[in-house]
Amino acid sequence: MPDTSFWFPIIKVVHLGALVIWLGPSGGAWMVLMLARRKAGEPSLVTQYLYRGFFQMLWLEHLGFFTMLASGVILLAMLGFEMTTARWLMLKLAILFLVILPIEAVDLWFSHRGLPRIFLSRRPDAPYTGDEKRLLDLYHRRFVPIGLPVLLAAVLAMMWLAVAKPG
Repeated sequence: MPDTSFWFPIIKVVHLGALVIWLGPSGGAWMVLMLARRKAGEPSLVTQYLYRGFFQMLWLEHLGFFTMLASGVILLAMLGFEMTTARWLMLKLAILFLVILPIEAVDLWFSHRGLPRIFLSRRPDAPYTGDEKRLLDLYHRRFVPIGLPVLLAAVLAMMWLAVAKPG
């Protein structure tokens, strides 16, 4: 195995920084959007504007997510792929493949395909169509209330596994 003493800490900082970028900015943008939806109602000029900003933040979120995945693969390669036999890492990878990746795949669709098309050329004062309401309800009343707590629990579990490295 090549000497990784210089690059390993750098890649690990990139990995942890990508975690922050993945969860931080878009989480804040989402909270601002939810507060505005309660105060200003929907549809409105305020929510129209904030949805567009939220969609821009989601590009940053997904850049962070893919950077985190890539840096994780690099870290694994630096340690040696035989590390995948470590119980803590097997559990971490299982959470990644069984929980996080499916949630992120659905989130990618909502973020870059489903929801943005609603706000591309609509007038802020126009009522939502039936299809737009159904899609927004699916996102706000089904996907987020189920996906977000599951995702956050999975991230906490992965962080604990990475720090504690239980045998």
